[in-house]
Amino acid sequence: MNSFVELSKVIDLKTLWIDILTPKQARLLGSIASELSSMGYRTIVTARDYDYTIGTLQRMGIDFKTVGGYAYDLREKLVIEARRIIELLDYLEDFDAAIAFPNPVAARISFGLGKPFIAFTDSPHSVAPSRLTLPLARAVIASTCIPQHEIRKYIYRNETIVEQFRGVDEVQWLKDYEPDINAIRELELEPFNYIVVRPPEVRASYYTYRDTRGEIAKIVEAAMDMGLRVVYLPRYAQDPIVERFRDRKEFVVPSRSVGVEGPTLAFYATAVVTGGGTLAREAALMGTLGISLFPQQLYVNKCVEEFGFPLKQVESSEEALRLIRDAVRDPEKHKSRSRWLIYSLETPMSALLRVLRELGI
Repeated sequence: MNSFVELSKVIDLKTLWIDILTPKQARLLGSIASELSSMGYRTIVTARDYDYTIGTLQRMGIDFKTVGGYAYDLREKLVIEARRIIELLDYLEDFDAAIAFPNPVAARISFGLGKPFIAFTDSPHSVAPSRLTLPLARAVIASTCIPQHEIRKYIYRNETIVEQFRGVDEVQWLKDYEPDINAIRELELEPFNYIVVRPPEVRASYYTYRDTRGEIAKIVEAAMDMGLRVVYLPRYAQDPIVERFRDRKEFVVPSRSVGVEGPTLAFYATAVVTGGGTLAREAALMGTLGISLFPQQLYVNKCVEEFGFPLKQVESSEEALRLIRDAVRDPEKHKSRSRWLIYSLETPMSALLRVLRELGI
């Protein structure tokens, strides 16, 4: 045991284990880990090797341990998660509470060790992860954009604290964010000469909707034909859109090992198009047109648009391309207003601090 651990026990520093599975979680929980450390908490951060998760944490300067990876078929997912539980138990020291998104591994370990599990969620539509984890949570933190009944249907009677905040998760890392133009020049890009595109998470257990990759491919091709570069962020190693367009000079796929400075990439884009939601919200909060092709209206997406940010939910490539053509004429149209609006929103960190206080941690 190192001297810091021994000292933390002497002066009763609380230890929080934070487990991260995706790039979005890396941004949110990495930011929260930094704030908690600055407040005197001891944090243990672990992360799964998936997508741009590891590269994002490295860019943020977060001290973390990589444990486990990602699997595609159902049986292999179970095997990977079972191994990950064992590896985490071997690695983890004692902790006072765990913080994660709906994450069966973190929930099971916390419950098994008798430690509080604090779950963030912005996706009650992700039924399988929510059913497997939220009943075991001591507290659930979510945006006020999400009706409480969408959370309470998963939790155990009145045993779970439900704490909400007026904002969305992305406010946590964007409220005081300053874009660095050098981050886009690493990719040989210039402001507003490109769009960012992200496909849907079709291999996730929650994704039971229509596959929008065909619409995404049409947008990619049309945008390049308009003279825009396309920064494409694949979710998986094998991606048919990468295979189709990889030889076009306007098509840019950042290295996963290096990662991308996502908020800067979104800030200087003409538009951001995603088959999910996070990237569109992130863009809109920074005053960039965010377009989501997710086949269901998400509470948090609707809320961001109602707050006054430039986020649009569309069903077809034609709708998306019409919006992109409009944005090309004035890509900075929403910048100043969005910068002002974001300061009216609350961060998820404030809700977490209320929960920690209530739990006496």
